[in-house]
Amino acid sequence: MIPRRLTLKNFLSYQQATLDFRGLHTACICGVNGAGKSSLLEAITWAIWGETRAASDDDVIHTGATEVKVDFEFGFGENTYRVIRRRQRNGRPSLQFQIYHPSKGFIPISNKGIKAAQEEINKHIKLDYNTFINSAYLRQGRADQFMLLKPDERKQVLAKLLKLEQYEELAEKAKEKAREYKKDCEKIETYLEQIQQIIATKPQVLQRLELIELEINQAESNLKQIEQQLESLKEIKYTRERLVNEFQIKQKVLKDSQKDSDRLSQEYQTILSQIKKLETILQQETTITRNYQELLNLKTQE
Repeated sequence: MIPRRLTLKNFLSYQQATLDFRGLHTACICGVNGAGKSSLLEAITWAIWGETRAASDDDVIHTGATEVKVDFEFGFGENTYRVIRRRQRNGRPSLQFQIYHPSKGFIPISNKGIKAAQEEINKHIKLDYNTFINSAYLRQGRADQFMLLKPDERKQVLAKLLKLEQYEELAEKAKEKAREYKKDCEKIETYLEQIQQIIATKPQVLQRLELIELEINQAESNLKQIEQQLESLKEIKYTRERLVNEFQIKQKVLKDSQKDSDRLSQEYQTILSQIKKLETILQQETTITRNYQELLNLKTQE
């Protein structure tokens, strides 16, 4: 974390102050005791983490003032950040965390409240307050604070300072990758075993392939015969359909002829009946002639 600019308003002993660190590689702040040297570093810790040596939150507000504000710009990695923390006496605090954009200037990273902004700050700078005051910042009268910590606490501070948790994360990721690669290797070994089993059955497969080829050739020969039979059946079907059509036509003609025959037979019977009647009359020709002559005689006599 490289300080760029620090602006104070009503913070501890400062009513208004601005420090520009740009262009400085090493800086030394000198002054008598109580001049406010430590307050400048306290302003940085308060801006970033909201933590100071003050007994209460309102104690950071300058005597007689009602509001405190610290505006801190700093560089971290390849980015430039800005933290603006405010607090009103007996009131609610506010926190803004911004990142510098070449064309847009400072833009907010989070607008979801103090808690979310603080989480974003911790996430980006990867350093908490306790690690800072036990490493980069040795507070006045507390230079031995790191040595007063318990062994586990010192170990934790050093681990955070040296970013050992990154190595733990990398180690865990490496283990996860190793487990994934092991699973992949097991899958590949299983697949290779299956391939080897398939390769081992190559002679049987080739033999089976030859049999299949023979079956295919036989099937093709049978197919040709079936196709020929199909053509013959199609011809037979065509002939059958033609004969059926002819039969239906002749059947119709036969029905018509049968009707004519029935009609002629009926007429024949009628004529035959008439002939019989006429024959009966002819058989009575002599009697009829005699009676007719007698009728004529009678008419003459009359």
